[in-house]
Amino acid sequence: MKITAITARTFRHSTNTVRDSDGHGHPGPVSQTTSAILSIETDEGLTGHIVTRTADVSEALLDRFVRPNLIGQDPLCTEALWYRVYKWQRLGAGLLTDRVLAAVDLALWDLKGKAAGMPVWKLLGGARPKILAYGSTMCGDDLENGLATPEDYARFADWLVNTRGYKAVKLHGWMPPSPARRTSGRTTAPAPPCARRWGRTCR
Repeated sequence: MKITAITARTFRHSTNTVRDSDGHGHPGPVSQTTSAILSIETDEGLTGHIVTRTADVSEALLDRFVRPNLIGQDPLCTEALWYRVYKWQRLGAGLLTDRVLAAVDLALWDLKGKAAGMPVWKLLGGARPKILAYGSTMCGDDLENGLATPEDYARFADWLVNTRGYKAVKLHGWMPPSPARRTSGRTTAPAPPCARRWGRTCR
């Protein structure tokens, strides 16, 4: 089996994530955004896909770094193909980022799973058919109805547990740490309100 084509298609979809001036993601009003699907095709009719950012699979990046190193190669040799592309990072003037490498690698693993007739998690040796999912916060912020105080974190965690049904919650603090939230030389921790509310069930 050989790789015959590598394509990227963009599509529009709804999102409720907005970015602040530091690049952190936060919940926000629903808006439209653009993402891309990277596809790696083979001469045996199998195709691997991955959804990624449009900037990571631009035609310029694919033409310069990805297609010359992958087309004609065996897609099942994922490690060798990763290194074929990776070695160009040093000469890529910062254009060939880890995000680009990750998109290519994930599409190849999707293809490998299809070739093996099994999900990738099982192909990698996974033994559990399901795992515990946890709810997660964005980084703390100063937005209205956001995560500006420990109590805001507690309210959001309460919603994750009691409305969405999560059994565990992961909290991301403020980045960078805010001097305004320091008390007695320590940054106010968002976890205690959650812990007080659920006790041992809060992880």
